[in-house]
Amino acid sequence: MNWVLSKIAVAAKMRNVKNILMLPVVFVLLCHFAAAQGQSPSGFLKIEASEYLSLIPPYPVLQSMEDEADMAGVRQWQQSGETPRWQLAQADAQVSYERFAEAYGSAISPASTPILVHLLDKVEANLSGVMGRAKMFYNRPRPYQRMQMSKVCGFSTAPTAEAAPKSGNSYPSGHATFGWSVALLLAEVAPERAQTILTRGREYGESRIVCGVHFPSDVHAGEILVSDIMGRLHDLPEFRREVGCARQERAVALKTSEKLEGECMNMKQELEQKAAGVSK
Repeated sequence: MNWVLSKIAVAAKMRNVKNILMLPVVFVLLCHFAAAQGQSPSGFLKIEASEYLSLIPPYPVLQSMEDEADMAGVRQWQQSGETPRWQLAQADAQVSYERFAEAYGSAISPASTPILVHLLDKVEANLSGVMGRAKMFYNRPRPYQRMQMSKVCGFSTAPTAEAAPKSGNSYPSGHATFGWSVALLLAEVAPERAQTILTRGREYGESRIVCGVHFPSDVHAGEILVSDIMGRLHDLPEFRREVGCARQERAVALKTSEKLEGECMNMKQELEQKAAGVSK
């Protein structure tokens, strides 16, 4: 948590007032899970925060063909008026597992699915540090800094584009990183709903382009980061065990299984005890 605060303080000195408006978004993304249930969840993996340099490529060079395609992609996703897609994008600005509850087919919360939320939190703990460092390192300006938008999520009036912006926190997309990791995990726990869940995960990331706060390559970089980390996680017996327990938890909720068994029951009891201790 202290690392996050120090980075935001440095970023605030580097950016003008307009760009500081987006810093709380970064703060929420980095701290959302560290503060979950009043605890600081530790991830499954020990990852050096600097590993983003080998996990995701640099963003497109300014005024390259790839950069022009990025700019065109943002323009294509811009919405005129209060369309359903714009309203969805605004709602998707919320960093919450509940944004995936409908696709998953049931509520996702510490009360109703403690094992699943614990699993999601641990994966996000691994991703958030790497993603946050990458944002600060690449320092990419946001789309609305480079071009005049008709509307931007989080602003009552679209900001005025800057002549030559030098800094930002666009790459990679934290929301896309969060959304794609949640989608992959939920699809693994509920494979019968995988198509719906993965479609929702892709839609959640695309909402950031609709919002005018990310380029397509920002979203893609988040998905690349998630795919790499998820590949490593599947090599860990602890991760596979917790996925199995999350499946059991779902089976009990759907009444296709009578109760949790063995270590999965123990895990649920431990989580409930911790939650009760925090609430006191």
